[in-house]
Amino acid sequence: MNDRTILVVDDSDFDRKLLVEALKRKGNFTIVEASTGERCLEALETVSVSLVLMDMLMPGIHGSGVLSEIRKRFSAVELPVIMVTSLSEDSNVVDCLQRGANDYITKPVNFEVALSRIETHLKLSEASREMARLRQNAALNALVTTYSHEINNPLTIAIGCLMAPELTPASKEKLEKELWRIAKIVKKIETAGRDAEVQFTDYTPVAKMMKLT
Repeated sequence: MNDRTILVVDDSDFDRKLLVEALKRKGNFTIVEASTGERCLEALETVSVSLVLMDMLMPGIHGSGVLSEIRKRFSAVELPVIMVTSLSEDSNVVDCLQRGANDYITKPVNFEVALSRIETHLKLSEASREMARLRQNAALNALVTTYSHEINNPLTIAIGCLMAPELTPASKEKLEKELWRIAKIVKKIETAGRDAEVQFTDYTPVAKMMKLT
């Protein structure tokens, strides 16, 4: 799935098809449909969804109940949820917003308004993910700066031992000592990276260094 996949959830086939056709006609989206709250949750198990557009009142699990289950799995940034409600459901709207809905639209649906809000929340979600990625990059850069000097000296000595014409018992002992120092420093970097929630797999030099341990 692309990063503009919308899950439309409504027990009314007529209302759901209206929304789906409007979204297909006016936006560059991949659409997934669900007719019940249960099927919505099942779809989220197998499909990568960018946003959920869900009717408030449905048989079985009520829209607010489905929303609560969604928020157990995804944050409001990871998966925006827009509720669809009638004008007479103000108390339900408040309840859903408190449960983690990002927004709501009212019936009868104004498709231009719906499209605008969908685009807004998709952009906000993408911007939040990009900010998180930049924070991770900054955290990694800080770690690399902090530990690069510390690891440089034992690494230079170890390379010198390996480049020597002959590995004598003394140089072998020195090599083992420096490799142990390097392993300890890398372990410190790994621990600091976990604390900072940095994804080292995105950074080839550090990732390769990790594999040495």
